[in-house]
Amino acid sequence: MTPKPILSAGYSGTKIPVPTTPNVSKPLVETVPGKQKWSFSFQYFNQIQYFGLDRGVNNSWFVSLLERMKELSAMYPEEFFKDRILKDRWRYHTIDWNSKNIPITKDELNWVDKEFLENDIDFPFYQFMISKAKGRIVGFWNRGHTLFHIVLLDPLHNIQPAGRKYNYRVDDCYPLNCHYSSLTKDLEDIKSRPCTVKDCKTFSSLMSIPRKQNDTNAFVAYLDDDTINELNKILEKKSFSDIVIEAVYNNLQ
Repeated sequence: MTPKPILSAGYSGTKIPVPTTPNVSKPLVETVPGKQKWSFSFQYFNQIQYFGLDRGVNNSWFVSLLERMKELSAMYPEEFFKDRILKDRWRYHTIDWNSKNIPITKDELNWVDKEFLENDIDFPFYQFMISKAKGRIVGFWNRGHTLFHIVLLDPLHNIQPAGRKYNYRVDDCYPLNCHYSSLTKDLEDIKSRPCTVKDCKTFSSLMSIPRKQNDTNAFVAYLDDDTINELNKILEKKSFSDIVIEAVYNNLQ
């Protein structure tokens, strides 16, 4: 009798598949070992007098700003630093805090952490242009020189007043607030002046803002100039909510 083959435990006699190497997708973004491309941070960005966005700024200016940041984001900083022609083209250089008519001192940038602000050797401040006639970006590099912290946007080129035909002129400009920040400032101003009326309920309510308990609905409406002018006249007598509620109920009848 022909002996049967000895089967190991768990072996069913079927063919065991040979393991294959899994498919590994290539990265979508090609990187260079040991290198990082230029990136930006707005962690230390602020607006102050002479470096606000209320003058000389429109949609095209912001487009220019984004286009320049896009262009620089494709570069490796260490290659940029070695290219003198490229640096000249971008008007890239350190800030001369003693230059003629410069309207601020470095100490005034007090929202920047002291470890950066007070260390001119490791963290000097630089400027480079948005475009030849559209101002500058001001900031400093992180320790690895891969991340550029934007501190100021300078649409009127006040950080280094130009000589020659401009005669080192500094143009005044101020911070541009959004509606929310403007309203917040108005409320803070009111709350900082105590009401002289004893036990004033209105002032007490103002002091409790923000309560963070509002659960309401909101919508955005787009109006032409004539309509918004008429609306502003009505708002002198009624609240916006009252106007909307009245319009809704009138149309339901």
